[in-house]
Amino acid sequence: MKVPILFYIYFLAVNTLMATGTGFIIGIFALRVPFLGFILNPITSPIVFLVICQFFFASFFWGKRRGEFEYSFLEKSTECGKMDSGLKIELKRIKQELKFGGINSAYAKLKDLSNNHPESFVIQFKYAISCERIGLAEDALVAYEKAKNLIIVTSKALIRYIDKQTIRIKQKGPSKRSSAPGLQYVMY
Repeated sequence: MKVPILFYIYFLAVNTLMATGTGFIIGIFALRVPFLGFILNPITSPIVFLVICQFFFASFFWGKRRGEFEYSFLEKSTECGKMDSGLKIELKRIKQELKFGGINSAYAKLKDLSNNHPESFVIQFKYAISCERIGLAEDALVAYEKAKNLIIVTSKALIRYIDKQTIRIKQKGPSKRSSAPGLQYVMY
C-alpha cells in the first residue's frame, strides 16, 4: 500500500511528541525517588524516550508492525475523507468509547454501523475489535474475514496483520484489551 509521505511525517511527529512528553513526566516523578532522580530527570528522560521510540517507530514503517501503520492510515483517511459528517462524528465517539472502556455501547453502535455500511473496511475492522473485547470470538473472526475481503488496496502487510488477529483469536481466544492498532502513544 502506498502511504503518502505526509502521513509518515504526521505519524512520527505525533508519536514523538507523545513519547517525549511521557519521558518528561516520568523524569519529574523520578525526582521524588532518591536513587532514580540521579538517573532519570526531566532533562534526560525525554531524550532517552525519544531515542528509544524512534527505533520502535521504524518497525511501523518498514518492519513487522507495518500492518498496524497501514490500518492507522486507513482509519485516519476514513475519519478525514469524503464521508457523511454524522458518520464521522459517530466513528470518533466510538473510537473514544473503545479507548476508555465503553465497550458495550461501542459494540452496539458498531453492530448497527456494520449492518448499515457493510462496504466499509474500517467499520468492519472496528466491529471485529469490539466483538473481541466483549468475548464473541466467532463474531470477531467473521468480522475480521469480512474486513479482509473489503481491502481495496493491495497490501500484504495489512492482510498479514488481519491474519495475525484471527490466528491469535483461534489460539488464545478473544482479547479483552484493545488489540489494534497497538499504538500506545497515538491519541489522534
